[in-house]
Amino acid sequence: MKKWTTLVFCISVLGIIAGGCIDELVPVDEKTSSKDVAAYEFEAFLNNSFVDGEFIPTSTFYLSGSEETKAVYIMHNGSMIDIIPLEDLSSPDQQPVSNIVVVGNYTRSANVSAQHFIELSRSGEAADINYTLTEDVIRGQKHIYIEFSEPVTGFVAFSLATPMGQDFLHVTTPPSVVRFVLPEGHTTGNPFIGKTNPEPDEIYYDRKNRENLVWTNELVYTSSILESLQELSGENNSQLREVPRAISVKYYSESAPRGLIIAAGVLGLAALLVLARYQREKKRLARIREEIESGFKTR
Repeated sequence: MKKWTTLVFCISVLGIIAGGCIDELVPVDEKTSSKDVAAYEFEAFLNNSFVDGEFIPTSTFYLSGSEETKAVYIMHNGSMIDIIPLEDLSSPDQQPVSNIVVVGNYTRSANVSAQHFIELSRSGEAADINYTLTEDVIRGQKHIYIEFSEPVTGFVAFSLATPMGQDFLHVTTPPSVVRFVLPEGHTTGNPFIGKTNPEPDEIYYDRKNRENLVWTNELVYTSSILESLQELSGENNSQLREVPRAISVKYYSESAPRGLIIAAGVLGLAALLVLARYQREKKRLARIREEIESGFKTR
């Protein structure tokens, strides 16, 4: 008994010593850089971003197979970004927005050209831009605001926690251009596995063979019941208004439909085998019953 007690004591001491050594080798409070520029793709994606010379805010979401999405906003004379995060109830302490990087500068001109964004995308250098990160709850929905001390022109990138996995939702306010970039080897559109809602305005593949989905959201005419009655009377007072629009996409591996067909085939074959066996047993029992009944009749 003493030997076992001594052995346990020695193992405990060694464990404490080893734990102390590990803490010395890997400091727990080690601070990491909060600006990882290399984590993002700064592409001057400007399809439909200019209308009559006016720039329309453009955002790109690089989806992944993990629980994190890379968001890159292109903005001109912008002072705030409103983010509606997808909260993970299983990890309430998780930071929904992290690694905020700004590649641009404070706005110095009322006008901006596509060439300016192209030059910024090639530089790839994080700017020293002051901003604050605040939270608010509106109608039960959490909002996170990135607010700048002065209007900014350029790229604003951040990592967005997406606990829903391969199911992404974004709420946008027009006018805006929104692009989703699916991971390489993934697609969407199958009504049984996953699709987009609403349907994108444009679909294409980039140089990395990734599927890109683009939505161009414009201001829409909206009217109240009173305004509708005025229209019937010949008075049209409807105005262009900003109506929030939810865009959702469920994406999956390109091999998923084939796997679904194989699984359905296996299940169908198994169902046929069970049905065939049921029919055989039914006929066998019917024969036995006939034999028993005929035996009673001969008596």
